[in-house]
Amino acid sequence: MEGKLLVQEMKKGIKIIGIACASFNRLTDKEVPVIGAIYRGTELLEGVLKTIVTVDGEDGTEKIAEMISTSTHWQQLKLIITRGLTIAGFNYIDLERLFELTNLPIISVVDRLPDMEDIANALTNLSNGEKRLAVLQKYLPPIICKTSKNEEPVYIQMIGIEPKQAIKLLREITIAGRIPEPLRVARLIAIAEQK
Repeated sequence: MEGKLLVQEMKKGIKIIGIACASFNRLTDKEVPVIGAIYRGTELLEGVLKTIVTVDGEDGTEKIAEMISTSTHWQQLKLIITRGLTIAGFNYIDLERLFELTNLPIISVVDRLPDMEDIANALTNLSNGEKRLAVLQKYLPPIICKTSKNEEPVYIQMIGIEPKQAIKLLREITIAGRIPEPLRVARLIAIAEQK
């Protein structure tokens, strides 16, 4: 990717933002809070950001990019970790576009392999379903990553960072279970944001 940041060496204690959305009711909720938990390494929560995205919309990438780029933390951030490529139902995060907008490497982490056949079928019911599916398929197949010795693996997709480096970093920032700490805490805060 021309002119973009490619992480060469991650230092211990770098600032990382984990991105997760709250649970929601597809029948009644039109919008969902998305939380960014900013960590320095695994020990210090330095900030919490929030934006709102449309359920099954197409504003996820831009809203997350705006949340990050308007934050006072942006210039110090070194990495974004998302909880998958979909957010708020089938709203989506286009890693390439988010990378362009923030100039930050991104790792997407999920705890199970996505069933692309089910996803493709569900997307036929939404506007721009083919475009959404193309964005989600762009980063397949996910890479298996064992973040903890005693836990099941997670599955990762990335941009702006080499796979070996991403796996090493995720192992370093996972302290409880198998989900990296910034992402785990972002999800806990997002759950508290539920109505």
